[in-house]
Amino acid sequence: MHTRTTDKKTAFLEISLFFLFMLILTVLMRLSELHFPINGFITGILCYLILCAALLFYMLHLKKEPLSSIGLKKICLTDIPKGLLLGFCMFIVQQIPLLLMKFDYSAYAMAPDPGYIFATTLYCLFCVGFAEELIFRGFILHKTLAACPSKILAVSLNILLFYLIHWSAMQFTFGEFYNLTLNVIILCVYFFCSRQKSLAPLIIAHGFYDVLTSVLLPVFVYYRGQ
Repeated sequence: MHTRTTDKKTAFLEISLFFLFMLILTVLMRLSELHFPINGFITGILCYLILCAALLFYMLHLKKEPLSSIGLKKICLTDIPKGLLLGFCMFIVQQIPLLLMKFDYSAYAMAPDPGYIFATTLYCLFCVGFAEELIFRGFILHKTLAACPSKILAVSLNILLFYLIHWSAMQFTFGEFYNLTLNVIILCVYFFCSRQKSLAPLIIAHGFYDVLTSVLLPVFVYYRGQ
């Protein structure tokens, strides 16, 4: 009983300290963008790289636990179509209700810039998807479940922390909050229901979904408004 209580306290402390570190690093990166002529992609990559490196170092060298304990497992060939399908379903499920409510997408319109589109696509697929799933559906979700076995509470905390870390980049619209909340719920439910309990399909789904919403949708809105 004492060991279990200690483990819960340790898990809660790990979540709190890592999220605080992530929050401080994110704020510093945002401030650097405001005060120095640094490209947003560079600061984003640096931020995710530092966070992932710190997390992997902590798990492997300090905790001495396998990365599979937080869901990071070797990718299987079937993970790719599963991830792409999941990402597309996330996009459809999230956007159709907004379209039915006649949500105004005009603020997200983006003129097609091949260089920006290419860079953003790579950034979403190989940086954001991997880092955010490793951190939120990997480390934070597993540590939350270790501290409290309630899946509803674990998903709720995941939504809250995911929203807080994106706070500075949000435009505070209903659509953003709706999409972010549903995004986390779908990814968590898929993870809970999967046999392999692997983050690989979630990483692919997250990256592909971000490409659809950050690249294809803004360009589509732009052409639609012409």
